[in-house]
Amino acid sequence: MDPLRAAETLKNGGAILLYDFDNREAEVDLVVHASSITEEKVNFMRRVAGGLICFATTDTLLGSLGLPFMVEALKRAGLGRLVKRPRYGDEPAFSIYVNHVDTATGIRDADRALTIRKLWEVVELAVRDVDKARERFFSDFYSPGHLPILGARIGRRWGHTEMAVLLALLSGLSPAVVIVEYLGEDVTPVSLNQAVKVGELIGAPVVRGEEVKRYWDTMGDPAKASIGTAPWV
Repeated sequence: MDPLRAAETLKNGGAILLYDFDNREAEVDLVVHASSITEEKVNFMRRVAGGLICFATTDTLLGSLGLPFMVEALKRAGLGRLVKRPRYGDEPAFSIYVNHVDTATGIRDADRALTIRKLWEVVELAVRDVDKARERFFSDFYSPGHLPILGARIGRRWGHTEMAVLLALLSGLSPAVVIVEYLGEDVTPVSLNQAVKVGELIGAPVVRGEEVKRYWDTMGDPAKASIGTAPWV
């Protein structure tokens, strides 16, 4: 699918299925923009998609909030021996795990939906005032929690995290997406062919990583720079 059409789906509150690459994870993630999240969508992600529900934004925004990548935090804590590259080769995109202070246990569908919505509000606030966004984050969330935050290294890493956030930016939305691996009924990743069938059933178009990467490669430097210099990137 054309990446711009996929981006438009996100802008309209819909979901997309994002396949990375045959020589990477070869997995499909269900993606929605954080502004459209509801308790019902979290429930669907948990029951039907079945993978790990994550919130993703840009690595630069994480840095503005003072949040480290998990690998760096582990190294500073003297746990560097645990830091290893996954089989697909990229350094993981994980930062910390959080809950919003108003959640009950944090794991319930309503709780995770609340945490996601409040993280989206922090991202929106960061566009106007990074200092206030940082203060809001540290006053309204606690860690460890049940929702992992991921940092997208756009243009430097080509995982689901980066491509999902890039599609949000291409749509004109803030870089705040929710992603979850789509697992089959036998708890194994669905194939690209299976994803097309799943997409037809749930009304979610499929976009491939090679299509997103190709679009990025054809973007001119000014277009890439406009993304790279946005307040939230």
